[in-house]
Amino acid sequence: MFRIVVLIVALFLIARGISYLIQRYLAARGAGRTFKRMLRQGRIDAGVYDDAIWTESSAFGRTKLRPKISSAQQRVIYEARRALREDFLNDHAPGFYQYIIIFLVASVLGLILETVYMYALYGVVESRVGLVWGPFSPLYGFGAVLLTAVLWPLRNQPIWIIFVISAGIGGILEQIAGWGMETVMHAWSWSYLHFPDHITQWVAWRFLIMWGVLGLAWCKLIMPEMLFRIGEPTTRRQAVVAGLLTAFIALDVCITVMCFYRAGKRQEGIPPQNVFEEYIDRHFGDDFISDTFENINLDRDKRPRTQ
Repeated sequence: MFRIVVLIVALFLIARGISYLIQRYLAARGAGRTFKRMLRQGRIDAGVYDDAIWTESSAFGRTKLRPKISSAQQRVIYEARRALREDFLNDHAPGFYQYIIIFLVASVLGLILETVYMYALYGVVESRVGLVWGPFSPLYGFGAVLLTAVLWPLRNQPIWIIFVISAGIGGILEQIAGWGMETVMHAWSWSYLHFPDHITQWVAWRFLIMWGVLGLAWCKLIMPEMLFRIGEPTTRRQAVVAGLLTAFIALDVCITVMCFYRAGKRQEGIPPQNVFEEYIDRHFGDDFISDTFENINLDRDKRPRTQ
C-alpha cells in the first residue's frame, strides 16, 4: 500500500510541475482564464503588456495578434496568481464538494497506479479494486481526504510540525485499515512483520518517516494548487452531482464491508440471519470475492500473525 501512496504523490507532483509550466506559458502569452480573471479584478493592469513583443498567428483562416510578455512582467503575473490563490484558500476552507472530488481522484488514481505497478514489477494483471462497484481503491481516497482535513489548518505551521503530524496520520491510517480488514472483514492485504523496525503488524518506523515526507509534499506542493483548481461549485448541477456521488460511494462502502463480513461468517459456518444477509450471500459470494478482490487474502492459515 505504501509504495502506491508514494507513486500517487509522485504523480501529483509531476502534474503540479506540468501545471506550473503551463502557467508560465500562459503568463508569457497573456492568456488563460486565470489571467483574464486577474485583469477583471484589477490584480494586474494593462501595463503588463509594456515591452511585450507582438506577433501574428493564423489558425482556421483567422489572424490574431499574440503578445510575448517580458520576463519581468511574467514575474508580476506569477506573483499576482499566487496572491489570488492564497486569497481563495484563506476565504474558502475545504468542504464537502472539494473532499468528494479529492476522494474520487485519489481512489481511481490509486487503483490505476496499483494495477500498473503490479504488472510492471511482477508481470501480473489482477483486479485491485477495493469496492464491489466501480474502479475505486478507497484507502487512497480516504488517505488523501484525511491528509487534507488534518493538514489544512496547519499549512502555515513549521515544517517539523507538519512532518510529525503527517507521520502520525499515516501510521493511524495503516493501523486502522489493517486491523479493520482482519477484524471486521476477515481479510488481510499487507504486513510489516518481516521488517525489524515494525511497531505492529501494519505499522513500521521506516514508513512513518516516509509518511511525514509525503505529508509535507502534499501540504506544501499539492494541496493548495489542487484545492484552488477544484474551486467552489458554481452551479446547482455541480452540487447535485457531488451529492449523488457521495450517496453512491457510501452505499458502495457499506455493501463491500458487509460482503467481507459475511465471507468471514461463512467460513465459521454461520448462515445468514436475515433477508439482507441472504441477498449478500447470493450476489456477493466467495466466487465473486475471489474474482473481484484478487489482491485480498481470506485464507486464515496463511494470514500473518503478531504472535
